[in-house]
Amino acid sequence: MKKSLIALAIASAAMAGSAYAANVEVYGLIDTSLAYVYADPDAAGHDGEGKFTMENAREFGSRFGLRGSEDLGNGMKVGFVLESGIKSDSGELDQGGRLFGREAHINLTGDFGYLAFGLQPVFGSTLGQHGLFRAIDPLFANYTEAFGSGHASASMWTRVDNAISYVTPNWAGFNFYGMYSFENDSTKTYERNADEGSSGVDRYAALAARYQQGALEMVAVYDTTMYGNDRAAATKYDDNGQTFTFGGNYTFGNGLKVLAFGQWFKDQELGRRAGVMSGALKAHGIVDGSDVGNYGFVDGYGVSLGVNYPIGGGVAKAQVAYRDMENQNDIEFNRWTIAAAYDYPLSKRTAVYAMTGYTQESMEGTVDSKKVDADPSGYEFTVGMVHRF
Repeated sequence: MKKSLIALAIASAAMAGSAYAANVEVYGLIDTSLAYVYADPDAAGHDGEGKFTMENAREFGSRFGLRGSEDLGNGMKVGFVLESGIKSDSGELDQGGRLFGREAHINLTGDFGYLAFGLQPVFGSTLGQHGLFRAIDPLFANYTEAFGSGHASASMWTRVDNAISYVTPNWAGFNFYGMYSFENDSTKTYERNADEGSSGVDRYAALAARYQQGALEMVAVYDTTMYGNDRAAATKYDDNGQTFTFGGNYTFGNGLKVLAFGQWFKDQELGRRAGVMSGALKAHGIVDGSDVGNYGFVDGYGVSLGVNYPIGGGVAKAQVAYRDMENQNDIEFNRWTIAAAYDYPLSKRTAVYAMTGYTQESMEGTVDSKKVDADPSGYEFTVGMVHRF
């Protein structure tokens, strides 16, 4: 027993010394909330339903991770990020049970800019170091069911595997971004025995730009999803999904920040973020039971206008958003969303929040020779706490 304790002490000391030498940091965030959500599918024989639950990550994704860097000299550094998503209400791993499902990449920085390889957040998200949608998202409520900027767009708002990304140095307020993924999701195989980087798998590419000068910040993000051969047949027009997002924010002298964006999208697969509309999609036969929340491949546009205002020691937030689109089966969707929130810091690392929002989506078209003409709706009230470590 004594020898085991000595060995453990020596190993711990060695690990601590290595962590110090390599400048390794352990960090994380816990977001847990209580939420009441009500959804009305506006379908005969289907009543509206409400639920009151404890939820993980209504405002920010709960996570823990390791990150570190080493100075190589001559202005160059090598770094890494290994980040796990966790479900704070149950203790399970998020992202399908992956150990490092949020981020897992190595990066190199220097006078040339930033270069990274591995599992990375896309630029069209609020995630990671280079999530450019932080500049245009007024609520940071993309894990909610009845509101959030995800309901005004068709973007992934997430991450891709097997990716190379590059960010230029700042030139007169401008940074430029590029990313390519050899296979978006290694856990999904749409074509049997398809190789990474081949036309048999989904691949991803993006170009983006950011301008920041004083109180003004502007971003533009174009991305494309190159669907694998057998999936491209499901699209109506081109083989590739596309989105283009342009927006920004401006902060006035009194602290009021105005945030706005517009997005155009085409042949973009929208298989998530239906939220309170998931039941309506199923009740009206637009999707079957295995595809709840999947709109299919969609064309259209979305717009959002929001504000942040410091008041009472915290920040009040509001947003109004609209999305107009149709899928490959010519079902039309028009969605309005209105939301409000308030964040209040208890300390530098702990904050509480309250959020609420209402959304309605008109659905029109024909499914299996049956006309669909419905206006499902839903709302949500959420209170939660965020702690960073």
